[in-house]
Amino acid sequence: MIKITEDNLLKGEKNQFNLFKHVDEFNDSESSRKAFKNEIKSNTKRVYQLKYKNNIVATVSSAAENSKSAMIVGVATHPGYRNRGFATYLLSKLSKDLLDEGKTLCLFYDNPDAGSIYRRLGFENIGRWGMLSK
Repeated sequence: MIKITEDNLLKGEKNQFNLFKHVDEFNDSESSRKAFKNEIKSNTKRVYQLKYKNNIVATVSSAAENSKSAMIVGVATHPGYRNRGFATYLLSKLSKDLLDEGKTLCLFYDNPDAGSIYRRLGFENIGRWGMLSK
């Protein structure tokens, strides 16, 4: 497991967005890359990546971190490496680290497969959410 910090930020960013190219739910844009770097530097985001046979195959992140809470975001596994427990491992590790710091966790999802992982790890559905756009 690799934790992205300021020390390995450039390589971590490259690996993150290379992985996202293979996952339909994510995109690559200059603003996404800029936010990624700024959030790591400001300690409001953590990124864990899993390397398997010299490839980054899974990732999980936190966002909007503060002293009391964090949001789980960016859970992704390369399609060729799914159903091997990689995302579960990373999510379990990130969740434990955040909970050990006394933070409350939240996440939003619309992928039923992801939902089953989250519930298996102890997350509970507490409601539905919606988006408003112009």
